Amino acid sequence: MPIRDRVARLLDEMPPEAQFPSQGATLFVDLERRELRTAFTPLAVTRTVLGGRGANMYYLHRLLDESLTPLDPDIPLIFGSGLLTGLVPSAARGNCTSWSPESGVLLDSNAGDYFPSFLRMNGYDHLVLYGLAPAWTMLMIREGPHEGIVTFEEAAPYVGMDNIDMRDAVARNLGGQWARNMAMVNITRAGEHLVLTSGIMAGPKAIYARGGPGAKMGALRLKGIVTLAPTREFSTAQPYKPYNRHIARKLLATSVVKNA
Repeated sequence: MPIRDRVARLLDEMPPEAQFPSQGATLFVDLERRELRTAFTPLAVTRTVLGGRGANMYYLHRLLDESLTPLDPDIPLIFGSGLLTGLVPSAARGNCTSWSPESGVLLDSNAGDYFPSFLRMNGYDHLVLYGLAPAWTMLMIREGPHEGIVTFEEAAPYVGMDNIDMRDAVARNLGGQWARNMAMVNITRAGEHLVLTSGIMAGPKAIYARGGPGAKMGALRLKGIVTLAPTREFSTAQPYKPYNRHIARKLLATSVVKNA
């Protein structure tokens, strides 16, 4: 069954509205046709696997065509933020999931920095990417009334750049500041050339490395995903925000930190 039919069948089973106050949408991105569709992870799935890596696995299980090969554009690349990411102190992780071009089995890699949190703050818990972009592409997620507004941008100026050069160029061109109002995941030249051990950079040092996700992202002709201006406040988190500084002081006072 083609990937678009699998996505359509899955969307028919997914709720169109959030199932709990802090839930973000799952965004399905057809890079070839430049089409976007959104829905929400079923509550039964969240209760069973909690979201993040677990929900990524659910989506991969539902969308995987085992008759293909890992780098086929009909094999999805899935980003997912943790259930508490962006809500509680030190919860800042996300997972990247697919079929590994490196090992031929599961691709599941975890990274931090700001992309997972900014993704959730823009109203998305998961990104499901598939299809071969007609040219090298950047996804931009900007402020929207509910979920972030997603646009497809040309990535030609950044092709051939490695991580630090690309981060400098993107920040300069967009007039933003990393960790202040911008976050990004991107591939380097290794990913562009489908090196099977290549990773996806999530910051100046953070990387989704395990399983060759950079090659998978390169096989979709997706150079990077930029999230701009986190805009979403979770009402359920507001009463607990004043405790963040107190918790930080407690952590900094522990012997493990003081004697590190």
